[in-house]
Amino acid sequence: MAKKTLGGKKKAKAQTTLGLAPREWLFLAKFFVFFSVPYVLIHLIDLGWLSGIVAVAETALFNAAGIPSSASGSQIFCAGMNYAIIADCTGLVMIFMLFALLWATPLKGRRRWLFLAVGIPLLLIFNIFRLFLTLYAGVAFGAGALDAVHLGFWFVDAGVVVALWAKAAELW
Repeated sequence: MAKKTLGGKKKAKAQTTLGLAPREWLFLAKFFVFFSVPYVLIHLIDLGWLSGIVAVAETALFNAAGIPSSASGSQIFCAGMNYAIIADCTGLVMIFMLFALLWATPLKGRRRWLFLAVGIPLLLIFNIFRLFLTLYAGVAFGAGALDAVHLGFWFVDAGVVVALWAKAAELW
């Protein structure tokens, strides 16, 4: 069905499936592959070395804040509590999300590589502080607070990644 434009000319209605144009379905398919493959891999590959680095960074922040803590491998011992740093807590999920968004989007020139190069260290540093605040909530206010802050930061994490992507895609 055609509809009239402001100039009076008829314009063909774009073909959609479930309200999405073919290019939008292509974006979603690319995003799914570029995100899900590495996400599955981090659960199959032993990333204990990376989780251990994150645990050491967290204990350094706790000790700097005057809260005695120690790390053993991926485990953090702090205020009588034991926290395990898993692959999802390393910052890789945010990096995979940014990668998938950048590679699913048609971008000009080297923007993908530029925003990935800037995004990776930014997201890793952000992750260390996000994780510290999450664990601190648990130490200071208990498991319920840790769970609430942890859930809240999922949205913040996604917002940071989407903001980087939006800037790269010149949407913002």
